[in-house]
Amino acid sequence: MKKAIAVSLLLILSVMLLSITTSEIYQRVSSFYANLRSFQAKVQQTNYYAQLKKTITYKGTIYLTSERMLMHFDQPTVQRLKIENGRIELYDASSNTLFKTLMQPEYDKLNPVEILQSYWNKSKVSIISETKDRVNIELVPQNDDFIQSLSATLDKNNGLIYKLSYKDKTGNSVTYNFSSIKLNQGIPSSVWKYDYPKNVQIIES
Repeated sequence: MKKAIAVSLLLILSVMLLSITTSEIYQRVSSFYANLRSFQAKVQQTNYYAQLKKTITYKGTIYLTSERMLMHFDQPTVQRLKIENGRIELYDASSNTLFKTLMQPEYDKLNPVEILQSYWNKSKVSIISETKDRVNIELVPQNDDFIQSLSATLDKNNGLIYKLSYKDKTGNSVTYNFSSIKLNQGIPSSVWKYDYPKNVQIIES
């Protein structure tokens, strides 16, 4: 009997040591990215289209600083999204089209980290599961016309995001997976430049 009680106490203690609150998670995420000078990683973006029952996976690299962001995909075709100085550039090699537009205020949270932060305080946040080092959370926005839910996998100790996904109310979803992460390392200036084909079709709005 005493042995059973001791085992139960150890199990309870282990759960208490593992547990973390959603407030603590948010504080660690906010603090970590507020002090981050640069972020580089391999990124895999998976898009699921519910009506078509089709999944497309893009593979490339993400570069992020406090002033700008770039996602450059090499597979299955070249796509390049750059956000800088309040402007968006999106290049699609399959159509040889370069879209240029101003960042609209309602869409000013386009990088994955800011998407999570912007929805946090207007969502019901739940911890789905956790291990010693990582935690999986779900956000269900209240009264949002577009997003049905978001989920993320984070480092429990510092708030670093390894995975982020969101699903819209039509069932479509987008998932980002980050790997080979480099923090606060210099990003070559050449990364932000790209030679578009001479015959590229430019659409500006």
